[in-house]
Amino acid sequence: MKKNLLLMGAAFLVAFLLAEGVLRVIGFEYPSFYRYDLDTGAALRPGAEGWWQEEGRAFVRINGQGMRDDREIQVKKPEGVYRVAVLGDSYAEALQVDGAKTFWRLLENKLMQCGYGGGKRIEVLNFGVSGYSTAQELITLKTRVAPYRPDLVLLAFLSGNDVRDNSKEIAGPYPRPYFALADGRLVEDKSFREHWIFKLKSSWLWQVFQAASDYSRIIQLLNKVKNVAGQPLSAPRAEGGVEEIGLDDHIYLSHPPLVWERAWQLTESLLTEVRREAERQGARFLLVTLTNPGQVPPNPEQMRRHAAKLGEADLFYPERRMRALAEREGMDAVFLAEPFARYAQEHKVFLHGFPNTQMGGGHWNEAGHALAADLIAQHLCAAGR
Repeated sequence: MKKNLLLMGAAFLVAFLLAEGVLRVIGFEYPSFYRYDLDTGAALRPGAEGWWQEEGRAFVRINGQGMRDDREIQVKKPEGVYRVAVLGDSYAEALQVDGAKTFWRLLENKLMQCGYGGGKRIEVLNFGVSGYSTAQELITLKTRVAPYRPDLVLLAFLSGNDVRDNSKEIAGPYPRPYFALADGRLVEDKSFREHWIFKLKSSWLWQVFQAASDYSRIIQLLNKVKNVAGQPLSAPRAEGGVEEIGLDDHIYLSHPPLVWERAWQLTESLLTEVRREAERQGARFLLVTLTNPGQVPPNPEQMRRHAAKLGEADLFYPERRMRALAEREGMDAVFLAEPFARYAQEHKVFLHGFPNTQMGGGHWNEAGHALAADLIAQHLCAAGR
């Protein structure tokens, strides 16, 4: 009996090693970049790294401070440095492209070239995490960004799912913090800590599984199968739809259903509170509205077809609503959708999408990041602050 068990164990070990070797030879990787977080529900794992190949292809490193950046960042701001803190979701996290090609790294160089910040050395710190809502970005600003003493807080807002993700009514009890409006005040809801997914991710067993996945392609494969088969447990939801008619198309309605109007009002309150918190920290605030794939195809006929499927809708209503908020609250803001659409049509170029997924869908590609950096830099450099 003992001999049979030893033979079975040896056979399993040989099979495991062979499978591990095959996966490495064919270049399979599915790194686990996320961990649980008591404040925001999820965060990036310090020190995690690997090739991201699910959409685009890039080597991704999470630095020791838990930022998607290949540089280590000193918490205390050095003399002669002007810091820009970027808040956002997967567009800011930008797993799909090389770190040097992201809008925030390109923006850093462009701001230095124009002498922004009084000629100080510019540091752009990327606090973006996939799946983050505006609520999570507000909490991140309070709990993680403040010690870095930013001079400017840039919030990258994606209407495509931020409005939904801010609303517990619409998104459901997803394991993240929410806020609710009560008599015009924002009240935080931390009940996500009792969600079974959060409890699983915060267990010691899950931490062992994640640590082992750093060294085993088989465990990474199992994690991928689990995530494809059902709701991901180890990471926030992926983002960036491909011109589909679905739940978030309500954002294009100028007279949305009541539940969506409440979500919009909550989102506006959250954005206003982020601006206030930035100012309390002594920083300037810049709102940047990002682009949804259906807003910026290179073929205008594609945009018309998309709008026609939606019925009485305006693909640029989210930007108009954000523009009205910025004017009402005195927010500095950059609105990217319309200039992106013009650029895509004039140059016949896709600003979203990758050859290994679908051109025109999903996240920004290198061209999208480059254009975003140009437009944001033009705005800031013209202001001369």
